[in-house]
Amino acid sequence: MGYRFKSIIVKSLVTLVLVVLSAWLMVHNWQHRTIFHEAYSFGAKDAKKFKHFPRALYDFGLNAWFQNDSDVAARFFRRTVSQDVFYMDAWLKLAQAETVLGNPDKARTILQFSNCLANNVYRLKWDQILLAHELGMEEIVISNINFLVDHRKKVQDAFQLLDTHLAGDVSVEVRVLNPENLIPFLKWLMRWGRMNDAQIAWNKIVSDGIQDEDILLKYIHFLVSRKRIPLAAEIRRSNTGITGITNPGFEDQMTGRGFDWRYTANNKGKWAIRRTLSEAFSGTHSVKIMFEGKENISFGHLYQIVPVDPLIPYRLTYNWRSKNITTDQGPFVNIYGYDCKGFYFKGSMMLGTHDWQKQGIEFKVPEDCHAVVIRLSRRRSHRFDNKIAGTLWLDDFKLEKMKKR
Repeated sequence: MGYRFKSIIVKSLVTLVLVVLSAWLMVHNWQHRTIFHEAYSFGAKDAKKFKHFPRALYDFGLNAWFQNDSDVAARFFRRTVSQDVFYMDAWLKLAQAETVLGNPDKARTILQFSNCLANNVYRLKWDQILLAHELGMEEIVISNINFLVDHRKKVQDAFQLLDTHLAGDVSVEVRVLNPENLIPFLKWLMRWGRMNDAQIAWNKIVSDGIQDEDILLKYIHFLVSRKRIPLAAEIRRSNTGITGITNPGFEDQMTGRGFDWRYTANNKGKWAIRRTLSEAFSGTHSVKIMFEGKENISFGHLYQIVPVDPLIPYRLTYNWRSKNITTDQGPFVNIYGYDCKGFYFKGSMMLGTHDWQKQGIEFKVPEDCHAVVIRLSRRRSHRFDNKIAGTLWLDDFKLEKMKKR
């Protein structure tokens, strides 16, 4: 009888505990549901109800922060981190609140702590950088900017802030950036057209021994587009050994950048340009231009910018062949000044069908000229039968200095 009574008591106690626990869980889950949906009234009653939930305390702090009540916000953020020391968002907001409250030393201590604790958390980096910039904590600014650029996150914004933080002193900026971030930085400078600053970044890349063919070509292209021809030509020569015409026999792909051939590959119904393995004059490739005979086109879509020396006479030679070139206006090669005006020379026109033949153009570079454009052109015809058709091949360009007369 006594055993059965004890068993009933134990079962009743277990049932009571389970009922109480179920009731607590219901209340607890309801509280979590409220927190998940952020369905607070943000009054004193809710603040007391959710005082043991760091997420809720953080939300209350944010509410006060957005209402410009930094003092109340700071109190909630302090309570949040006292319950959850790893709540990094709350640490960061507390540092911001302390800054507004006029406690920069506290803010610096908090930021230093949170930055060390969340060293590899990308999500926090931008806010940490902004606060560090405001507090004058240069080490955090620099290290986190390098982190963002390393991970290719907010790269443009990161460089903009670095430039602001260091007052646009690129000579300092290239020293604090990681070596692997110098190339993205140079691209950023070129995007903004900062010629002199880009040269500082390029010199740093060269001095660090960084090798990258793509950035070499992009930087040369940038210099050429800004008509800094002597510098671009020297960089090309010192890095590639090339002088004069680039890719003269079309043996390499045409990049369309720097001193290489630039072209519009096709214009539907008008023409098409491509490298070809067939019909090369020398080597393995030539370039083939096909006119489709549907329009009376004005053509100038294959050309190269070539560095030259002022006051020097030159001779340009090239080889070409044709097949069924129509109309009275055929293609021809012309030369004009890239960074100077009033300089123009024109070669002979190609019509009909011809096997490979060599053509030449002699010219003397004006005093103020450092680059010329060598271009394949065609002028519109004024005759009734004016729609050009046929195929032209070009190969083996050479530009040679002549003896002064």
